[in-house]
Amino acid sequence: MLQAINDTVVKMLSSSDFLQFHFLENPFMRYSDTRFFYPNLAEQRKVLEVAHGFIGDQKDPSKNLGVIAGPSGGGKSMLAMKLAETHFAYETRGNIFGLYMNTNTLTEPRHFLMAVIETLSLPSSRSNANRIESIFDRLEDSDDQLLIVLDGPPFDQDYLMQMLGWSVEHNKKIKTIIFLQDINNNTSNIGSLNQFLGLYVPFRAPDAVETASLMFARMMSAGHPDPLKLIPQETMLSLAEQSRGSLSEALRLGNDYLEKLLEEQKGSLRLGLLPFRPGAAT
Repeated sequence: MLQAINDTVVKMLSSSDFLQFHFLENPFMRYSDTRFFYPNLAEQRKVLEVAHGFIGDQKDPSKNLGVIAGPSGGGKSMLAMKLAETHFAYETRGNIFGLYMNTNTLTEPRHFLMAVIETLSLPSSRSNANRIESIFDRLEDSDDQLLIVLDGPPFDQDYLMQMLGWSVEHNKKIKTIIFLQDINNNTSNIGSLNQFLGLYVPFRAPDAVETASLMFARMMSAGHPDPLKLIPQETMLSLAEQSRGSLSEALRLGNDYLEKLLEEQKGSLRLGLLPFRPGAAT
């Protein structure tokens, strides 16, 4: 589903187009993984540091839920994936299993439980009652912990309530971080889950300089040896300013700019004009 959304938001360039621009892949595509995670956004670094501290804190077992709220298009999904991925890497050392879920993809409660089952490498079960029982048995019989990172409001709160309630009595073996769109510091869309809330962290949108730096870094990561020869610094900063703090919009604008360059190049070749000069688009 996420891929389908991406395809409608960002018009795809072909592989041959990327090669003409010296890219290995599209630097401005919204990928459903963390390959282009940019660690130098100050607000996002702060969020990760605070979240890591909360996850490692075993005090007050009744507070095992955190909420991180950011602006629309501000990079919440990438940040959520990175948080779950980071702790998944700790599995062999810290016995923390990280699970990322985009709640827009959950259409039935069983999908949530099945994702947890898969993360803990448990055999499949026929009913939700058996699924949640096997999850509790798995965690109770070991030192392992589960970190659930939800990208968006919970689709169904009942089973998450059960799991957090169980965790209160079992040394915070299940912790949950929910990433929400920031609406005036309001957590009303998590309903009764508020009783478990132990962390609330709002974060701001990146400024234009940070956004331009992210665009530059993505172009480097995608294989371009000198991004400023393709998109001059002034142009990149202008695109970042036009995005108004929305990283999603910045990626769309960056992709549109590459498309414009490509059309100019193709037009020059058809008309037999001078060779294409990167950075000439306006």
